[in-house]
Amino acid sequence: MNIPESIIKAARELVEQYGSTFDHLGEYKGQEAYVFCFPEDSETGFPFVYLLAPDGHVTEVTGFDALDIINALAVEDVSVGVVE
Repeated sequence: MNIPESIIKAARELVEQYGSTFDHLGEYKGQEAYVFCFPEDSETGFPFVYLLAPDGHVTEVTGFDALDIINALAVEDVSVGVVE
Protein backbone atom coordinates (compact mmCIF):
# COMPACT_ATOMS: atom_id res chain seq x y z
CA MET A 1 0.00 0.00 0.00
CA ASN A 2 1.25 3.46 -0.86
CA ILE A 3 0.98 5.88 2.04
CA PRO A 4 0.40 9.47 0.93
CA GLU A 5 3.47 11.67 1.28
CA SER A 6 1.45 14.17 3.34
CA ILE A 7 0.86 11.49 6.00
CA ILE A 8 4.56 10.62 6.11
CA LYS A 9 5.46 14.30 6.43
CA ALA A 10 2.94 14.79 9.27
CA ALA A 11 4.53 11.89 11.16
CA ARG A 12 8.08 12.98 10.34
CA GLU A 13 9.45 12.70 13.89
CA LEU A 14 8.04 9.19 14.36
CA VAL A 15 9.22 8.11 10.91
CA GLU A 16 12.75 9.36 11.61
CA GLN A 17 12.89 7.45 14.89
CA TYR A 18 10.98 4.24 14.11
CA GLY A 19 10.68 3.95 10.31
CA SER A 20 7.79 4.50 7.95
CA THR A 21 5.19 1.84 8.75
CA PHE A 22 1.49 2.68 8.65
CA ASP A 23 -1.80 0.81 8.39
CA HIS A 24 -4.72 2.21 6.46
CA LEU A 25 -7.78 1.97 8.70
CA GLY A 26 -10.39 3.08 6.19
CA GLU A 27 -12.66 6.07 5.88
CA TYR A 28 -13.63 8.00 9.00
CA LYS A 29 -16.12 10.86 8.69
CA GLY A 30 -15.14 11.58 5.10
CA GLN A 31 -11.39 11.35 5.71
CA GLU A 32 -8.93 8.54 5.13
CA ALA A 33 -7.53 7.25 8.43
CA TYR A 34 -4.02 5.87 8.90
CA VAL A 35 -2.36 4.63 12.08
CA PHE A 36 1.39 4.73 12.71
CA CYS A 37 2.78 1.27 13.51
CA PHE A 38 5.52 1.19 16.11
CA PRO A 39 8.02 -1.71 16.07
CA GLU A 40 6.80 -4.69 18.11
CA ASP A 41 9.47 -4.27 20.77
CA SER A 42 8.53 -0.62 21.45
CA GLU A 43 6.88 0.48 24.65
CA THR A 44 4.49 3.25 23.67
CA GLY A 45 1.46 5.09 24.93
CA PHE A 46 -1.51 6.03 22.82
CA PRO A 47 -1.49 5.35 19.09
CA PHE A 48 -1.07 8.09 16.51
CA VAL A 49 -3.86 8.29 13.93
CA TYR A 50 -3.62 10.57 10.90
CA LEU A 51 -6.73 11.76 9.09
CA LEU A 52 -6.33 12.84 5.47
CA ALA A 53 -9.11 15.16 4.28
CA PRO A 54 -10.12 15.29 0.60
CA ASP A 55 -8.44 18.72 0.32
CA GLY A 56 -5.10 17.19 1.46
CA HIS A 57 -5.13 18.57 5.01
CA VAL A 58 -3.72 16.11 7.58
CA THR A 59 -4.87 16.02 11.21
CA GLU A 60 -2.90 14.10 13.84
CA VAL A 61 -5.05 12.47 16.51
CA THR A 62 -3.79 10.76 19.65
CA GLY A 63 -5.08 9.99 23.12
CA PHE A 64 -8.53 8.55 23.68
CA ASP A 65 -9.77 10.13 20.44
CA ALA A 66 -7.32 7.95 18.48
CA LEU A 67 -8.61 4.88 20.29
CA ASP A 68 -12.18 5.87 19.43
CA ILE A 69 -11.30 6.14 15.73
CA ILE A 70 -9.52 2.78 15.71
CA ASN A 71 -12.44 1.18 17.53
CA ALA A 72 -14.96 2.69 15.10
CA LEU A 73 -13.07 1.25 12.13
CA ALA A 74 -12.14 -2.11 13.66
CA VAL A 75 -13.36 -5.18 11.83
CA GLU A 76 -14.11 -8.22 13.94
CA ASP A 77 -12.31 -11.42 13.00
CA VAL A 78 -15.27 -13.69 12.33
CA SER A 79 -13.00 -16.68 11.74
CA VAL A 80 -12.27 -16.90 15.48
CA GLY A 81 -15.73 -18.20 16.30
CA VAL A 82 -18.78 -17.13 18.21
CA VAL A 83 -18.93 -16.94 22.00
CA GLU A 84 -22.14 -18.49 23.31
